[in-house]
Amino acid sequence: MPSASLAPSKITKTTLSTLLSLYPHTIREVYKSKLLSKAASKTGKKPPAGKKPTTAAAAKDSENAIKKDLEEFLQLDKLRYEIIPTAVLGRIEAGVGLNAEDDGGDGERPRKRAKTGSKKSPSASKASGPFLEKEEIVQLMDWKLKHGSHRPALLGMIRSNPEPLVRSTTSLAFSQLQTAPSSSTNDDDDDDDGDDAFPATPLETLTGPLRGVGPATASLFLSIAPSSSSYSNRTPNSAAGNDMDINAAPFFSDELFYWLCAGRYPELEKGEGTGEGKAKAAPPVKIKYNMKEYRQLWEAVRELRGRVNGGWSVGDEEGEGEREERRNFSVLDVERVAFVIGHIDVSGYVDGGEGEVSA
Repeated sequence: MPSASLAPSKITKTTLSTLLSLYPHTIREVYKSKLLSKAASKTGKKPPAGKKPTTAAAAKDSENAIKKDLEEFLQLDKLRYEIIPTAVLGRIEAGVGLNAEDDGGDGERPRKRAKTGSKKSPSASKASGPFLEKEEIVQLMDWKLKHGSHRPALLGMIRSNPEPLVRSTTSLAFSQLQTAPSSSTNDDDDDDDGDDAFPATPLETLTGPLRGVGPATASLFLSIAPSSSSYSNRTPNSAAGNDMDINAAPFFSDELFYWLCAGRYPELEKGEGTGEGKAKAAPPVKIKYNMKEYRQLWEAVRELRGRVNGGWSVGDEEGEGEREERRNFSVLDVERVAFVIGHIDVSGYVDGGEGEVSA
């Protein structure tokens, strides 16, 4: 019987594929639950003096509003995982932006923003290679806040960034990311490769000039970046780390950190996969969202992808079924798998016959 373990060191390609397929259902259920809770908190309050209690018509209006908000969020989710990465990838082929030599070609990152916010970076009007538009970083921040904790002040700060500065800064960060040393996690001859490839420079490039951008948001922008091979060999699957780009930058999401770094995930004990396992208590973890934690997460994602993208196909590790086309898991795939694991109770994974698991 296939192992249903969700442990990062044991999870199989088959299990990853199953969990990834459950993401659309899971994200819909999770966000719908958020909207219902928000609506319930409003309707549960005592009406102000002089106002009538909620009527059936008002309840219907609330239901319609929830449906509308849900569909809008799902479209935002599609923007994050499909539309924006594809648009950024297309800017390589279209040659949008100025050549590196037009910007001095020195690879110097934009200066930190002035405290007054009145001065632009000296290279703020220039962009070389793929980049993000201001509208896109606003959409990404909107997605991030709705996906996690709502902090409206951050959205206002993101909107205050000038369009030219957004283009030039994200362009430079993407360029720095794709020129990082490429190495395999199994390369024992050079233990320093991982340190050299860690995207410290592009992260600092983004968190310096752009308002409202910390390490977590910077990692969100970098996770959109085309893979290194995209610059020389564009393929339909090369967007946002969809190939074997081991150094692709993952988004610093709560679910991903909990799963890979904090050991917080549903786990089957002895007899796993049979429904006989019992839940293990998970210690509380307060994420600090700093560079040290992001390095820990980056290394964990790199290690996981290095193992599961090792060349065997879906089903091979189980020894059953026909050999399927080779499948590599991108950082976006791993991120969505982590989200499903973090919300396993509404994912349908248990109902799908994978055994009883509980957090």
